[in-house]
Amino acid sequence: MTEKYSATQKRALNSIWILISLIAFFYCSNYFVSFYGPETTIYDTIWKAQSWFLHSLIFAWYFYKNDLIKKGIIIQLLFIPYFTLRNDLYLTADYYLPIANSAYIHSVVQFFTFIIPMLYFSVSYFKNEKHATTFSKYKTFLIQLVITIVLSYIIESDVDEFYKYFASVSDSPYTQDIIVCFIFLLISIKTALVLAGFFYISNRIYSRKEIINPVDIQPISNSFFKWGFIISYTVLIMCIIDLGSNALRVSFYAFDKIEYTRVLFFLSSFFVLFVSGRFLGNLLQYRNYSLKKYFGVINALSLVPILNLISFFILLFSKKGNQSILEYITKLKTKRNIHLAIYCVLAVVLICYGYFSTEAEYRDHNVFYKIPMLIIAVILLTRFRVTTKIVPFAIAIITYYEDIKEVFDFTKGYLFFIQDKIFSFLWLAIISVFMVYYVFYYIIHKSFYTEYFQNQDEIEFEENIKQFQ
Repeated sequence: MTEKYSATQKRALNSIWILISLIAFFYCSNYFVSFYGPETTIYDTIWKAQSWFLHSLIFAWYFYKNDLIKKGIIIQLLFIPYFTLRNDLYLTADYYLPIANSAYIHSVVQFFTFIIPMLYFSVSYFKNEKHATTFSKYKTFLIQLVITIVLSYIIESDVDEFYKYFASVSDSPYTQDIIVCFIFLLISIKTALVLAGFFYISNRIYSRKEIINPVDIQPISNSFFKWGFIISYTVLIMCIIDLGSNALRVSFYAFDKIEYTRVLFFLSSFFVLFVSGRFLGNLLQYRNYSLKKYFGVINALSLVPILNLISFFILLFSKKGNQSILEYITKLKTKRNIHLAIYCVLAVVLICYGYFSTEAEYRDHNVFYKIPMLIIAVILLTRFRVTTKIVPFAIAIITYYEDIKEVFDFTKGYLFFIQDKIFSFLWLAIISVFMVYYVFYYIIHKSFYTEYFQNQDEIEFEENIKQFQ
């Protein structure tokens, strides 16, 4: 995948482990300062200084690694007002100014202190990359600014949400500290991979290539598959966890005012989730084509943490098939049916396990009607291209209708939602849920589907496969 990066971007990525170490160190240091340090001005200043250095370093890293020290320092200095004022300005304005709209002053100042370093980074980064583009300067600048803002909102993760997955390990405070430090290490790795993804996406935008299909039709080498899988999968899973925790949090509250920072977080997450999900799905399918093999259910396992290592290593170390393309096409349908049967059995076992592992008084027999719905959905997804747009939403609504209804149907029913909730962030939470469904179904679709299954045109499909050889 390294061939997709410029020389300047490669320099920033070659020592990325140093950036990961620094981010992890400052995250952990802030944790110990916050939880174990005394509530004094000195420790509060240390916490703020480390937060500023940690976040600004991510944007300055590219320039430091390319010997543009002055620009790196300027970017970090431009972030100082934002991290200095974002927590204290609101209270200070309320205390000293006899005005009723101090919250608006806070929002305006926060916006400008945030956007100024974003503007400087966008202009400096684009000029240094010297991209050949047919866009006008204004369009290029706006595109660069938008993806920079996206980067700024997804480099962090919700530590509390990740901690829930490890909280049952032990109640010891020392164990808690170890777990939190481990989570910060994961977040640091994710931050570095998001930066790598930012470089990749910016190159595609400047080259006028599609973002909706972030992987070109091309042979997928071991190197491209390895780094493409690691980056897209890590960003995808951690983005889903972050999005899920925020979506759930805002689902139960109506807000009096629109918080632009939260809206930007959701919109950025939608973009990243969409691109990383489609990247992973296309990567799996094109890797299958490149190897002239059909992995089906093995591809689908890539959605499951831990088990995804099985699909990763199989697809990474598999040798290219020796059979002719015609022989490969002949065996496709048989292999698809076998893999589809295995997948359906696994889905049934998983649902039954979930039912019987629940205490008897809490078991719900309605869960079993999800089995035929899931089987029908997967069969359709393996056969028709159009279902990547229709089936995820239709199946999600039918299968999880009762769950969705509970979210909307409060004490006053749907009318309450329409009157009091429509202007809150609930709609962002709902979009989050369906975006996750779309990504899951899209990856499953790409895991089983080939163009041949829909058109049954061997000559056309043979020409398509030749592009990957």
